[in-house]
Amino acid sequence: MERKGDFISTTIRYKKETEVVTFQGREITLENLSPVFTPEQEAAKRRELEQQLYEVFRKYADKRQSEEAGA
Repeated sequence: MERKGDFISTTIRYKKETEVVTFQGREITLENLSPVFTPEQEAAKRRELEQQLYEVFRKYADKRQSEEAGA
């Protein structure tokens, strides 16, 4: 982490995967970049994703319950 003024900047590294595929007789190079997180960053991202999924689940579960109660 590097501090610049009042901001803390984190350099994100990426893992690059390259694959050559043939499509309609032409070779196409596909490149996939995936971020490489520290264990702390990975845990924070996982918690954030879990929270978002929970909110979606709760939204639809509440909607379903209210539909069943009204039926």
